[in-house]
Amino acid sequence: MYDAPPSSEAELAAGQAKRLQEAVESLFACCQTRIALQSERFGLPPAAMRALIALGETRYLAPGELGRRLGVTKSRVTALTADLTRRGLIERRPDPGDARVTLLSLTPAGKRVREEVREFLAGLFAGMLGHVAPAQREALLASLDMLRRCMDAVRADIAG
Repeated sequence: MYDAPPSSEAELAAGQAKRLQEAVESLFACCQTRIALQSERFGLPPAAMRALIALGETRYLAPGELGRRLGVTKSRVTALTADLTRRGLIERRPDPGDARVTLLSLTPAGKRVREEVREFLAGLFAGMLGHVAPAQREALLASLDMLRRCMDAVRADIAG
């Protein structure tokens, strides 16, 4: 069936918004599939892998700060850190400056798993770029940056 060209700027904008919605929803589904693959490959839930990445960015991290970085509740951090401790991937230590605070850090096994996850992701994203012509890569990355900024702006508009 033939789609008539849009007759007004409003129709054009509405059509573009629909295409953007479909593209973002499709991209989100692809990301969910990739996260499930990654989770299965490493035998860890997605939040646990994000926690390993976050904990590897600093020597020690308080549970509250980990929760803020992951965007999860205190009870979720408690369950997550208990699981990672049981797996031998993180350890808890008292804060030398404040005995009421526990600090979290990666164990040597946690550092190895974190590095494996990072290497997996690096290969995955390099593989994705391999499907884009070198001359188009910067434009793709700039477009993704613009999309993220637009999404942040809309989120701020909704929240404000």
